[in-house]
Amino acid sequence: MRILEISTIVVLVAHIVFRLSPGREDYLCLGYLPFLCLAIIAFHLLFEGYRWQMLPIYFVAFAGVLQSVIPQWTENVQAQYVTGLIGLCCVGGGIVLSTVFPVFQLPPPTGPNAVGTNIRYVVDKGRSDPLTPNGARELMIQVWYPAPGSFAGKVAAYQEKTTTTAWNARFSLVNTHSIVDAPLADSVGHCPVLLYAPSWNGMRTENTHLAEQLASHGYIVVGIDHPYSSSVTTFPDGRIIKSRLVEEGVYSTEAAFSGFLKTIETEVRTRADDVRSVLDFLEDLNTADPRGLFKNHLDMHSIGIFGFSLGGGVAAQACWLDRRFKACLNMDGVMADESLNQGAIAPLFIMSQNAPLPPNSVGEVGQSKRREMAMDWDQFVQMRRLYATFGGYWLTLKRAKHFNFSDYAFSSPVHFVGRSGTIDPKRAARAIGESAFAFFELYLRGNGGPLLELAPNDVADVRFEKSTAVSASKD
Repeated sequence: MRILEISTIVVLVAHIVFRLSPGREDYLCLGYLPFLCLAIIAFHLLFEGYRWQMLPIYFVAFAGVLQSVIPQWTENVQAQYVTGLIGLCCVGGGIVLSTVFPVFQLPPPTGPNAVGTNIRYVVDKGRSDPLTPNGARELMIQVWYPAPGSFAGKVAAYQEKTTTTAWNARFSLVNTHSIVDAPLADSVGHCPVLLYAPSWNGMRTENTHLAEQLASHGYIVVGIDHPYSSSVTTFPDGRIIKSRLVEEGVYSTEAAFSGFLKTIETEVRTRADDVRSVLDFLEDLNTADPRGLFKNHLDMHSIGIFGFSLGGGVAAQACWLDRRFKACLNMDGVMADESLNQGAIAPLFIMSQNAPLPPNSVGEVGQSKRREMAMDWDQFVQMRRLYATFGGYWLTLKRAKHFNFSDYAFSSPVHFVGRSGTIDPKRAARAIGESAFAFFELYLRGNGGPLLELAPNDVADVRFEKSTAVSASKD
């Protein structure tokens, strides 16, 4: 919880204890604590921001003020105890809600540079999109880049308010470690470029911690929102485009499952083309950036891509289509189209959970679950075949879940607290970040890293494999 939220709770609990105390007549000044509480809440709303998880605590504070102003409400001793206990329950409920759904913090980047970020609007007039006003394909991207540590500016929020709902509104209150529109660090020169492809309904910000980590080490990282696929895409003219993808019931029937597989293929093709459009945009930006920020600073000969879940397949397919990509990182992803059968062409690094169970290894399970297991197993077997055939790297996080390969792991402690079989999110993020950095350093800067030669020291959670038939030899 945030500092002003904690302060509010401390004052409220002190007031309730005072109300329940038999000797409260000796400390009547404590009866005005709710007014102090309201003042703290005012600063909290101004500087930290409202969130619905605190509603029970706001209610108790307001009720405490009314109780002080209209004391006859609780002159009865029994009523004092009842209202006090109700107040404690409400405060406890607010604490639980605020803890389960926190305004979370991302791990700080460890590189020598601070991180800047800005958002760009991309139009590919060479691709048609009948759903847009001008008929051309439109995209929104966010760029993270090395910035000077001395620059002081506005800290970027994790998500824009317009992209959140009532349920996840707290995401717009999360501060990142990136400074909006900071200048580029003078010392970096030409920076390798990394593109990020998000998950099924994912957004460009869903792996901010990894984007910031790589940017702090001198990379320029570009996250992409895909209209009608990303959860929410907002355009400069105020349009808000929501995803049309279905998440529920995709395994429920054979027809639904078949449609889901076709949608995966369509999305991978469309998003891979989006990635190439962004790459073309970056080439133009490197030649003539209207803002002057990235002109002649993008190393367009050192380009990599990484993606999570469906984005991992998008990354591999983009590499198969476009030889400008020199390295591909697939984080617990699904693959489709040509890259599923022929590899990513570029050197491929696969990160995953433990191997899934084959569907015939379990007893009685529902047809829906069996379809899901069969898909996971088929994907795993095919990706292992690609790894054995074309070479590359494979990192297994032994106690990880799917969400550990994104920021979602930090969004609530219920993902790992009390689960002995689940890796701590910070531990997973450290292994992912170090390995991703070492991989891109090798293929984009030519700097070999120890994580690519030996298994990481954290052998309890990480299994690292390296194939000698590295896929780069196919170029």
